Amino acid sequence: MLSVSLLSALVATASIADAHFHFGRLAVNGEWKPLMQYIRNKTSPFEDEPWTPYQNWNTRDYFFPTYATDLPNSVRCGRGNLAWAPKTDILRVKAGDTMEFVAFGGYPYEWNDTELFQFEGCPEGRGVCSSKWSGGMTKLQHFGPVLVHLSQVPEGQSLTSYDGSGEWVKIHTTGFKIVDGGKPWWLAYNGLDYQSNGQPERFIFKVPKQTPAGQYLMRVDLAWPGFVYKLGADLISDVQGQLYPSCAQIEVESDVTGSLPKGIKIPEDLQPKSQGMQTSLEMYNNQKVDEGYVYPGGPLWDGEKLIEDMAPTKME
Repeated sequence: MLSVSLLSALVATASIADAHFHFGRLAVNGEWKPLMQYIRNKTSPFEDEPWTPYQNWNTRDYFFPTYATDLPNSVRCGRGNLAWAPKTDILRVKAGDTMEFVAFGGYPYEWNDTELFQFEGCPEGRGVCSSKWSGGMTKLQHFGPVLVHLSQVPEGQSLTSYDGSGEWVKIHTTGFKIVDGGKPWWLAYNGLDYQSNGQPERFIFKVPKQTPAGQYLMRVDLAWPGFVYKLGADLISDVQGQLYPSCAQIEVESDVTGSLPKGIKIPEDLQPKSQGMQTSLEMYNNQKVDEGYVYPGGPLWDGEKLIEDMAPTKME
């Protein structure tokens, strides 16, 4: 007989394809930009590497999740993104500017349906809303940390052809707070208010003032961690996590020159067993926080130094 915990894990695995989303719009200093103007699109359908044993197909649709074992360019900025790079505008921002991304579901041909999606006049200045779906199509559909990285375009290369194979420096994480005696409450998925489970927390961040002038890929992603389930010493299940990357093309105006500090490599440092990319089943089921859990994506750059991106260890 299956245990309740194992059954819940299997149900979660079976429902992987039921809820997808895409980071398709951004704002600078509170001003929302047109959909996909500065964000590389994705090719759909796209032939990627298969994920086994849970999925053995490799034809991926627009909103299918990305896995760390997919093709490197898919993990960096989305499936087939390089084909769209020359068609994507470059957003000019200043070091110190405030930025925000918004996620929503649906297919591109549905975005013009004003019954499904509204991109203007949304409550609280949000970048997307829906009068039909009560927010279900206009929010993140999975828990996990939202990560923002920068990758500086190498000298001699062009932003509209750069593949992101250089280093990536993390400049923002929206993670969780601890509630109800030790449970993780994922802010971008659940919202700030633990009692009312209201609107998801907006992941608003700043381009560090110390960012050197130059062109960058800005990568936003939600990392839905995988989990490992053990019964005694025997490994029962080892479920790979999911990624939802999008990349904006930006040029930073700054008085600072030089390069960013040392970063991570993608996909090499976002593998299924990389730091923060796998949890216990108890943490996956939001029952408790694993001791010493560190968010994935490498250390966090605060503009002056790299710091370990530790998750909270106690209730606020």
